[in-house]
Amino acid sequence: MKILYVVSRPLQVNTSASIRNRATIDGLIELGHDVNLITTEFDKNHASYDSTLANQKLNTTYLKLRGLQSAAKIGRKYKFLQPLKSLIYRLLSQLEVYDNLKGIVSHVPTLQVDDNTYDLVITSSDPKSSHLFVLEMLKQNKIKNTPWIQIWGDPFATDISRKNKFMMSHIQKEEKKLLHYATKVIYVSKPTLLEQKKLYTKYANKMFYVPIPYVEEKMYPVKPVDRNTKISLIYCGDYTSSIRNIQPLYDAVNEAGVQLTICGGSDINLKSTQNITIYPRVSFEKTKEFEKEADVLVHVSNLRGTQIPGKVYQYSGTNKTILFVLDGDKEILKETFEPYNRYVFCENTKESIIHAIMDIKSGKYQQLNNPVKAFSAVSITKSILQMEG
Repeated sequence: MKILYVVSRPLQVNTSASIRNRATIDGLIELGHDVNLITTEFDKNHASYDSTLANQKLNTTYLKLRGLQSAAKIGRKYKFLQPLKSLIYRLLSQLEVYDNLKGIVSHVPTLQVDDNTYDLVITSSDPKSSHLFVLEMLKQNKIKNTPWIQIWGDPFATDISRKNKFMMSHIQKEEKKLLHYATKVIYVSKPTLLEQKKLYTKYANKMFYVPIPYVEEKMYPVKPVDRNTKISLIYCGDYTSSIRNIQPLYDAVNEAGVQLTICGGSDINLKSTQNITIYPRVSFEKTKEFEKEADVLVHVSNLRGTQIPGKVYQYSGTNKTILFVLDGDKEILKETFEPYNRYVFCENTKESIIHAIMDIKSGKYQQLNNPVKAFSAVSITKSILQMEG
């Protein structure tokens, strides 16, 4: 098939969504499909710019954005403008239904596209403006009859990162509109799927759960572990305090006498210790270097909501031990991931994490360390393309 893939944030911005999109696109190409990507132009001055996430063989159209996005680009180039840019962004985010990349829709009139151009259109959030772009294509009769698959990394109205609640009715109205025109709607979290089916019963029959694919399967040399081994752990991902509580992990490692590397953005200021090394967000390739050296890969669940951090799926492509720290809706998380017989589960308390670490050191869980083939890019993209779900 010839497939148009739309995501308004370029893959070169290092986020979990970009990693997911990269893996999904790679899977489509590996299955033999012809994929064209439409996105916005990347900015090398962006704090999260990472050229390694782009697929260099992919036919990509980069759309230039004007207005606020052009001003933001200048702000990234000239650091003294950063405080003003941040203030404007915070103010506008209180009033906007969509994200600040919604200007991508201004390019729709110039697209030379009709129902004979593509066999399928796929849009992927986040950002949500990815879906808005194709909605505008529909309004302008560009693709009236071409099947449209929407992939939702996070839901719209119930996204836990959304701080502005008084816009909820407007957001739900927009979400309904997007869902109405989709041929198939995919959520990458089973709890999110269940919640969305309750919230939008009219569209429940076109909603499905398909997990996040990992970019690559990676088999590392197996290191022998026993109670005398000083094992090392790694946590790579953001840990904003309102979304994820990393403090129990931090405290447990300091007490258990093991090593931990943390890399990610946060609003809290954790200090490096004798056992713990703190980094800001690092490149995709750097996380792979950290992953190679670690004995245990740590996933910390969200405090609330139905969203699942994408990092656990990337970890699932390795043969490393994965410590799955449960929080939020713990029962459904365990119900979703336990059947894969891959993860070491514990509660998000210092005591439970220490207990799990001691069990890992004893070698109790080494038989779990195999990649989850169901999360491979090819397996996941096959599921995405099954129009009956």
